[in-house]
Amino acid sequence: MAQAIVYEAGLEPLAGQQAVAQVILNRARSGVYPKTVCGVVYQGSTRRTGCQFTFTCDGSLAKRMPDRITLAARAVAEDALQGRLPDRVGAATHYHASYVSPYWAPSLTRVGRIGAHIFYSSGALNRAPGARDAANVDMSVRMTPAPSADTRPFSPWGLSLLPKVGESSLN
Repeated sequence: MAQAIVYEAGLEPLAGQQAVAQVILNRARSGVYPKTVCGVVYQGSTRRTGCQFTFTCDGSLAKRMPDRITLAARAVAEDALQGRLPDRVGAATHYHASYVSPYWAPSLTRVGRIGAHIFYSSGALNRAPGARDAANVDMSVRMTPAPSADTRPFSPWGLSLLPKVGESSLN
C-alpha cells in the first residue's frame, strides 16, 4: 500500500494520500477486486496496459522517491491498515488524475476531488460510507520499496504534480 501511496499520490496533500489508501481498501472489501491490498494494487501489473494502478506497469518503480515522501506514505499506509484514516472519499473505488479523461469516468458517480485526483464510486462497495470494516481484507503481506538505480524524484511526463492552491479538499 505504501508504494501505491508514494507513486500515485506522494506529491499530493495528506488528504489525497489518505484518499488513495481508502480507495485501495474499498476495492479489497468490494468483492469485485482481489481481496488483498497487494492483489488490488498489482492487479494487471504484468500487462503493458490494463493495470489498475499506473505506477505498477509504466516504469515508475524504477524511480526512487525522496525518503520524506516514502516515510510519509508508510505512515499513511499504517494508519489505513490499522483503520485510523478519516473518511475522505466514502465508498470510492476509482480515481484518476485531473489532467486525464479515462473512458470509464462517465459511467461512475463522482465523489469529489482532492488535489490532482478526482474520485468516483462504482456502487460495487456494499457498505455505508465511512465504515471501517477491515475484517475481510487480508493485510498480511507488507510491501517493501523496490530497489532503484534512479535517484531523481518521480515526475511523470515531466509534469509537476504539486497541488494547486485551494485543491486540498473535496469540492
